[in-house]
Amino acid sequence: MSDLIVTLPFAQQNQREKTSGKAAVVLVTDQNYFLPTFATALSADAHTGGDISIYLFVVNAKQAWLQQFGAAVSGTKISIKAASFPQLAELSRFHRDVVPPIALARLWIGSLLEEDIGRLLYIDGDTMVDDELDSLLAISPPEHGLMAVPDFMRIYIDELSLSKGKDIAHLTDLGCSPTAYFNSGVIYASKNAWNSIASSAIKFLREHPDRCIASDQSALNHAAQGNVDFLPLRYNYQSEYMMALDPRELGFKPTIWHFVGAPKPWDAPGWPWDEYFNKFYRQAESVLRNCSVTLPVPPKAQIVAGLSHRERNRFRMKWVYPWRRYTRRRKILSLLSQ
Repeated sequence: MSDLIVTLPFAQQNQREKTSGKAAVVLVTDQNYFLPTFATALSADAHTGGDISIYLFVVNAKQAWLQQFGAAVSGTKISIKAASFPQLAELSRFHRDVVPPIALARLWIGSLLEEDIGRLLYIDGDTMVDDELDSLLAISPPEHGLMAVPDFMRIYIDELSLSKGKDIAHLTDLGCSPTAYFNSGVIYASKNAWNSIASSAIKFLREHPDRCIASDQSALNHAAQGNVDFLPLRYNYQSEYMMALDPRELGFKPTIWHFVGAPKPWDAPGWPWDEYFNKFYRQAESVLRNCSVTLPVPPKAQIVAGLSHRERNRFRMKWVYPWRRYTRRRKILSLLSQ
């Protein structure tokens, strides 16, 4: 596979031999983060055709707890299922990221899918699908690799900064180049390829936790290197991209918005994620109002740090490095046009 961004239109990509089996959208969470993840599932349900299954796996959930959601999923394509990963606690010892170690659960999702599911679109629980997914799910992912979107590091890695050396060292430790590093919040792959890559990522994380600054994302980038086809940016539009350019200003609406970092729009709606991005979260709150669901409450320090980062970013782009606002926007527009 190439490290280059995929530029073929989907009509041409459809000419690839079809991966056997049906496609499914897959999400995984614990009970603590169920509400926003269910909101993401609702957004996926609203933007997929009737032949697409949506699986929401809840780690260590009891069947009695799951049964309360029958009315909430009625009329949707969403199936809420329990998941148990005995290996998760052991692997969590090697987790180095600030996000909860439940994020590691995505590494085993392939083992949970029925035999007839041949392709999976994994989506993080802090995203919102805002346009159709069927054109993506109609194509075949690479036989031995995966499809993902460049991480936001892509737009600033060539800038002079105090953190650049650390970022380059991290990529070198993973065997990745700046143009080949992807964000793991949205991944499309065949089930067989995912199982193979995830297995290699687990092994790398166990053996080299010091190199995995971003935990499973780091490990996945190492395991998948050379076997990544990059999706257009619209399939995973992350917070750092949004802080440089709100594509709605240009009449462009990404397919999947990704609320990387804190605060999430349901924690504190505001720049760059206003109340618009809470529409499926509010729907989830409504349909789950009679259910026993924990409201995710992030640490206050995390919210304060996130708001500080965003305000610092906005101040620097306006007063300290004003040219970066334009250079980053150019890079984003280039990626959006792919």
